[in-house]
Amino acid sequence: MFQKLILSIVVLLISTNSFAQSKSLLSEEELSEAKVYTNIDKALKKAAEVYILDLSSQGIDKLPKTITRFRNLQKLILTDNQLTEFPPELARMKKLQTIYVDSNQIETLYLNTSDSRSFQNLENLYVGFNPLKAIPENVKNIDLMMVSLAGCKYLDINRVFTSLASINTLEQLDLSYLNLDTIPWEVVNLYGLTTLDLSANPAMEWDTSIAFLSQSKSIEEIILKHNKLVEISESFKKFKNLQVLDLSYNDKLSLRQVLDVTKGIEQLNSLNLSHCEIRELPKSIGEQKKLWDLYLQHNRLTRVPIELGNLEELENINLSYNDISELPEEFGSLQSLEKIYISNNPLEFLPKDMESLNDLKYIELPKESLSKDIKKSLKKMWPYAKIKYVENNIDE
Repeated sequence: MFQKLILSIVVLLISTNSFAQSKSLLSEEELSEAKVYTNIDKALKKAAEVYILDLSSQGIDKLPKTITRFRNLQKLILTDNQLTEFPPELARMKKLQTIYVDSNQIETLYLNTSDSRSFQNLENLYVGFNPLKAIPENVKNIDLMMVSLAGCKYLDINRVFTSLASINTLEQLDLSYLNLDTIPWEVVNLYGLTTLDLSANPAMEWDTSIAFLSQSKSIEEIILKHNKLVEISESFKKFKNLQVLDLSYNDKLSLRQVLDVTKGIEQLNSLNLSHCEIRELPKSIGEQKKLWDLYLQHNRLTRVPIELGNLEELENINLSYNDISELPEEFGSLQSLEKIYISNNPLEFLPKDMESLNDLKYIELPKESLSKDIKKSLKKMWPYAKIKYVENNIDE
């Protein structure tokens, strides 16, 4: 009887331990609140509690085998080190979701997928800015959702897509800083692809490439930062599901031409024109009536046209880091606004009509230029909104 009792207790302990080890992954929200460990020796003392390990810029040329002790690790950051190979130990870390090995010295990406349990939960792989020459075909055995190849200039991009096109789960692809002049035709065959980053490819033949990309029925977001764009292709109007367009850091843009094109993009709801040296918003900004998000921070605006008040669906606007001293009364017509960012402007007052913005949840304002009386009145104007006053910083 006593032996049976002992046996039952042992079985129970083993079961409990197995359950603890197999507990589910932290959600994105839980992970965002988890502690980030940056010292591997200190982290090893609490190995079971480590979900995020950031070992970036520590001169690491080889990972210690003790890395496998972090059985609950979901995010590993090894950016900017001296690694020459992809750490083979990572294949055995079943809970890893995100791996950053960008900005190292990795020439060959060896991914051991011989065991069906290898990279069991891996979704996001950042291998950019390495002297990679190829992507292994067995990458298709991993259910990746995001791959970054940014800055891998030695890659034969057409051969790469032989491997990437086989990843049925792929949703996000970063092809920035690759000196591309055309889009590989296989991109359109990535039927689940929603986000494509083509930033810093200024030699791209854009009219041809965008016309080709517009055949995709899945793409929802295109990022085109740092491309020295002057105009954008009329073919953008052919996209059926494009919702987000990021044109930031293109300081030669013909804004009137851009707005003429974007108003014709059927599903577009987010437009980023930050860091574009914009001095004046044309009246046609009022024709972008489907926008939910408009980013105009870090420009040279001195005024906001009254036509902006026509954007009745706008929920979020960022006008910070400009030279705006007043907002038009029509700003109060933006009844859907939930977030306003207008810090780092010489703003001295807000129009009274803005008190009708009943959905406002958050607003960032300049700390220095608004008087104490105005600040008090704003508390009464928006009793349920979070009001944050930001000190002026030099716009870099």
